[in-house]
Amino acid sequence: MSEKKSGYKNVNGLTMYYEIHGSGEPLVLLHGQFTTAGMFAPLLPDLAQHRQVLLVEQQGHGHTADIDRPLSFAQMGRDTAELLRQLEIEKADVFGYSAGGTVALHLANANPHLIRKLALASTIYSMDGYFPAVVEGIKHASAEGFPPIMKQEYERVAPHPENWSKLIAKGEEMANSGSKEDFLEPMQLQQIAAPVLLIVGTDDLIRMEYAHEMAELLHTRLVVVPGDHASYISAQPVELLAHLKQFFELPV
Repeated sequence: MSEKKSGYKNVNGLTMYYEIHGSGEPLVLLHGQFTTAGMFAPLLPDLAQHRQVLLVEQQGHGHTADIDRPLSFAQMGRDTAELLRQLEIEKADVFGYSAGGTVALHLANANPHLIRKLALASTIYSMDGYFPAVVEGIKHASAEGFPPIMKQEYERVAPHPENWSKLIAKGEEMANSGSKEDFLEPMQLQQIAAPVLLIVGTDDLIRMEYAHEMAELLHTRLVVVPGDHASYISAQPVELLAHLKQFFELPV
């Protein structure tokens, strides 16, 4: 794998961090909520062998400092589009995980010209995609309620490592805001023309019935990989990688 390039761009008021690994056709990876681009470390060596992989860190996540603005998936989509414009990436494959998948849906909905193919893992387009207990957990989130490794990774790279609890609180505010802009309507999913790969774990946080319905809306089939919401990337990524590489390598 070639050497990493990293930097910042001034994007919609953010000092937005990105990394580029490898060379070839661009592939954008969008991380989950409260995680960093480092979550993709198990996938990166394989994906960057033949692709230019762009890692993005959203508002308040990872190296990208927060600003005085609510968190919003729709806004993260706009930020991502502007970053791609500044990096002169006119069209890319996109892989979004969890909340990053929701951001990817916003990106595809608002900027269809940017998307060649779209892979979504453990993704929702509305809150009822989660089991009810998960929704309650998100709406009443506490900084202590997350795996310690998430806080440790945040503190390792964040420009203000003391702000972990503030980030969780802003995520909780977003979940409770009821903003219609943050999620999509079924018709908007049906209008996405790019080929889609939809992935969910066998023991995911997402209702399987919802995932199958979402696959129908996106004119694709659901791929189920072994693992929970995180482990199919963090601990056992081989099957996920096989599906991603097969999907992205097929001609459109």
